[in-house]
Amino acid sequence: MKYVIQILGAAGQPTDPRMEGFYIQEFDHEAHDGLGSCVGTRDPSRALAFDSVIEALEFIRRQSTTRPLRPDGLPNRPLTGTSNVVVPLGR
Repeated sequence: MKYVIQILGAAGQPTDPRMEGFYIQEFDHEAHDGLGSCVGTRDPSRALAFDSVIEALEFIRRQSTTRPLRPDGLPNRPLTGTSNVVVPLGR
């Protein structure tokens, strides 16, 4: 079974209707000087697919190598700026 990442909205914010329900098709953790760049799709069959939930969660928590730390000294993980859920493909 394959798994995809669905964006629920901005982390810690009310759900942004422009982001709600999109699946991650592409995500570059190094783009924009380590702030990340995302391409989304409404079609889960076009989304970036992972072999396991753990692999998808590791992708979400990946730290930028371009800008490894945030200004507060914590790890910079660009994709954690959104609330996400890992769902089975074909659900």
